[in-house]
Amino acid sequence: MRPALFIVLALLALERLNAEDYAARFKELQGEKAEGAKIDALLDEWRAKNPNDPNAWITSANYYFNESVGPNISTKTPDKGDLTVKDRKTGKTAGSISFKPNVAKTSRSATDLLQEATTKFPDRLDIWCGLAFIYQESGDFDNELATLKKMVAYTKAHPAGLKWLNGDPIEDPEDHYVPEKLHAYGQYYEQKENRQDDKRWFQIASLSTQEYPNHAEGFNDSGGYYADLQDWKKAREMFEKARQLDSKSAGPLMNLGSVCLEAKDYPGARKYFEEAIKLDPNGPFAGEAKQALAKLKKK
Repeated sequence: MRPALFIVLALLALERLNAEDYAARFKELQGEKAEGAKIDALLDEWRAKNPNDPNAWITSANYYFNESVGPNISTKTPDKGDLTVKDRKTGKTAGSISFKPNVAKTSRSATDLLQEATTKFPDRLDIWCGLAFIYQESGDFDNELATLKKMVAYTKAHPAGLKWLNGDPIEDPEDHYVPEKLHAYGQYYEQKENRQDDKRWFQIASLSTQEYPNHAEGFNDSGGYYADLQDWKKAREMFEKARQLDSKSAGPLMNLGSVCLEAKDYPGARKYFEEAIKLDPNGPFAGEAKQALAKLKKK
């Protein structure tokens, strides 16, 4: 049995060495600014000869994603990071230039590669999240949300043994780790501060509240969505739920205080701001809560 075991271990070591060689050769070709056909051939061979190496798919997808980024000229108002286009005659803003994926044509599809990788390595949440990120950057929300839903379905069915970058095990429980990831994707849309993206934010928050009803973040995000709509009653319900689920966080208390202020429930606002200070007197919200209480004294 020992010779056979030795051969198996030797083959595994050779496979790892080959993977390292492919990664090194890929970097060399990039440094040499080799033609795309050479890089295509190397990446295709890497995936074919190392079918159990997630990095073969991750490296390939990252390469084609970066290659697909190109300038996108639009009449839209520039977002953060965009270049401004001005009218030569008037000097006024006429549009913007942004750099987005899927503008330049590539020989392989980054999303196709990562979709394949999610079926081969479904326990790698970094691959699921990478695929969702590419859809997000491409402006394809429907596929982003579909990917997040598939990730949630898999992790709920297989909560143990999940991995992140480099295959490192995820130590946090699945029902804590995944809703935190959903929150991060939702925040991308919340920060855009427009009605359409607010709805996308709410869809991701709703996925979290439906699948993780014992985690506060989705309810806190949903409360923020209703607050933006000035639906103070619904916002308060959501923030109260978040507070019940996470009694050690001052965030929901601050949100409740703000909602009460907007609804002109000054006693309620005072109560929540005082609770926030009591809970975390030296925390990041303490100063804001004290300022709000000082203003309430004048009412």
